Amino acid sequence: MEDERKEERIRREEPSRTGSTAIKWISIIVITLIILFFLINYVFPLFNGNGGGGQGQGDDNTTVELEMDSGGSSDQNSSE
Repeated sequence: MEDERKEERIRREEPSRTGSTAIKWISIIVITLIILFFLINYVFPLFNGNGGGGQGQGDDNTTVELEMDSGGSSDQNSSE
């Protein structure tokens, strides 16, 4: 004699638990994307040899020009 029993499992979905799990995983994904963005735009350009960071757009050739006096003493305005 075979005992036939039907077990019905009622799955209770807890909306508060489902919502908190979704918020947790969305925040993990957003934080991961922010970290990847920071690495790609600021850290990886430091290793290309020019030492520049921040922009990540090709070579940044910055030229600084300085004018120097041609000499003389520091007391040019004083008269004896």
